[in-house]
Amino acid sequence: MEDLIGFVSGNKNRQKLLTLLGSKHSLDAGKMAKNMHVASPSVDKIVEELIDKELIEQECDVYKLTELGETLERKVHNI
Repeated sequence: MEDLIGFVSGNKNRQKLLTLLGSKHSLDAGKMAKNMHVASPSVDKIVEELIDKELIEQECDVYKLTELGETLERKVHNI
């Protein structure tokens, strides 16, 4: 878990995306980019990284936190 906390908290945009999904529950990539004020290719890269770490999952065209992602989002939020 500590490795994942470091992975997310070491990058502001990863942390923003995790927090955003924690509050909105599910969003498509375009809405994430707009809410974060980040270019879509950057969001796509972060989404891919977070999927690889099993922190978020894709359901149709939207992304949401996994159970692990929800736990991590709470821990990072409390730091």
